[in-house]
Amino acid sequence: MKKLSILILALPVTIAVSQTANSQIKPYTVANAHSHNDYKNGIPFYRAYEKGFGSIEADVYAVSGRLLVAHDKRDTAASRSLRNLYLTPLAEKLKHDPHRQLRLLIEIKQDHKAVLSLVMQELKPFAEYISSPGHPGNLSIVMTGAVPPAVEMVNYPDWITFDVDHLNGFTPQQWQKIGLVSFPLSKYVRWNGKGVLNSKEIARLKGAIDSVHQAGKMIRFWESPDTKSSWLALMRLGVDVIGTDKIEELGDFLNKKAKNEYSAKQAYPVYHPTHSADGTVKKVKNIILCIGDGMGLAQLYATYTANHGQLNIFQMKNIGFSITNSADAYITDSAAGATAFASGQKTNDRAIGVDATGKRLRSLAVYSAEAGKKTADIAVCQLTDATPDAFYAHQSERSDSLAIAAEILNSNIDIFVGTAFTDFTTKVNGVPIIDKMKQRGYTVIRKFDDFLKSPAKKILALMDDSATRPKIAGRGEYLSLALKKVTGAFKNHPKGFFIMAEGSQIDYGGHNNNLTQVITENADFDRMVGEALRFADEDGETLVIVTADHETGGLTLLDGDINKGYVLGDFSTNDHTGTPVPVFAYGPHSGDFRGVYNNTEIFNKILKLIR
Repeated sequence: MKKLSILILALPVTIAVSQTANSQIKPYTVANAHSHNDYKNGIPFYRAYEKGFGSIEADVYAVSGRLLVAHDKRDTAASRSLRNLYLTPLAEKLKHDPHRQLRLLIEIKQDHKAVLSLVMQELKPFAEYISSPGHPGNLSIVMTGAVPPAVEMVNYPDWITFDVDHLNGFTPQQWQKIGLVSFPLSKYVRWNGKGVLNSKEIARLKGAIDSVHQAGKMIRFWESPDTKSSWLALMRLGVDVIGTDKIEELGDFLNKKAKNEYSAKQAYPVYHPTHSADGTVKKVKNIILCIGDGMGLAQLYATYTANHGQLNIFQMKNIGFSITNSADAYITDSAAGATAFASGQKTNDRAIGVDATGKRLRSLAVYSAEAGKKTADIAVCQLTDATPDAFYAHQSERSDSLAIAAEILNSNIDIFVGTAFTDFTTKVNGVPIIDKMKQRGYTVIRKFDDFLKSPAKKILALMDDSATRPKIAGRGEYLSLALKKVTGAFKNHPKGFFIMAEGSQIDYGGHNNNLTQVITENADFDRMVGEALRFADEDGETLVIVTADHETGGLTLLDGDINKGYVLGDFSTNDHTGTPVPVFAYGPHSGDFRGVYNNTEIFNKILKLIR
């Protein structure tokens, strides 16, 4: 009867605290990180504290009236006391960081009575910082390791709580003294931290976690593998405290987690092509070359996952891979990458429209115009940037934007769509470039809506930056609408057309290591590809090619849920990588683009179809 009354009394407290605990673990931040055996790293306390960890652990022995920090007693030293390594620097930090919250786990290695007596004595000067019932503070003290029996716990001050490895045998008063529940992971699973837990292991762990949460306490597991896969598994299960010996790695992982994950509540519809002309060898009249700047397989699959398992690009059946190295580097930049498929030559990084010796090259836009085709150059960036200008400019240095802008005067491309109005106000022989373009018969347009409505045959559309701002900043359906406008303008031309359309800002997301930006830009690009596929089906003589100049960011996909549209990734660099990029093709002669080949072969394959 006595035990029954204890359970009834405990229930209201359990429910209230459990709801609070569960709300605190979503989302995960570095405050959920615990520095296990913190004293073993080269800079105790400071590394974990400065990284933002919410929990730090120190093992102590009572030696000659002092608390000395060590894993084994033989390693204790007078200079390595709890006060020197933790309490004094912590108090100094909290003076200047009054909003910081920290849990200090003090592990009793032996003789709990001696250790706890010294803890009460040594922490007395830090009372203003320590949390206790009715006195919220910055610092929570949790005793772990060789803790006293439950019946003794209530004899210690309210600000001392204990870490236990079981839930049974506590009275409500004793349970109030429990600050954390810690289980060895090996009690439930045998796992090396690689791959994933199976359903039975998940069920066992979830049962333990739920029982602790239902009892109103927070949980951690020790002896858990110290890997990203393990951290993720514990977070998926709702473990409150994630322990590690890898302070920088876990800290960076959690600090970047919000930026490295993306969830799409609703999928956008994709176009399902008919494939009626796909792979045939009939004559190609029109070519749409879609360039996803910085788009690799990981970027594509992340977008596929976020869109709940569908992608326009993945409707294309003929697939190859492009090897992207430049003439002078294993890893290409956009200038050399674009020159390779625009003009068919490997060139040096930073070079536009010239070979490795500086010789001017002719682009697909030039060959298309000579074949009587209409041409267009569409980008969600400056027209003087590396990919769009590779189709009209010739410079050994891609950053020379004013010289590049001037070269537009020698181009016969019919429609340009992008930004960089200021570059084109530069004067050549005393006359602004835009005025010279008007003299050549071009209509210069600044507003995107005006571009969509314009009946002009030759257009230099230099949009306001607002029209090409990042998708996450509110850009509309710029790419899809621009492509639809241009194909509509060109569709009745008897000789056909060549269009280059670039999803420029996938690359920006990779450089920024921002998964949300990568996915939203890639999704926008994919919608444009859907428009290209739709046009190809309606026309029957159009070849659509989708590829990239390089991969950006070294994106790795760590977790995801296709049903929920959720993706978690990580980046290995903020620059380009050397990994080959995919090539997708749809329409007549799409089979020509199968295989693995140098990026220059994209030019050769297209040129063969133009001539």
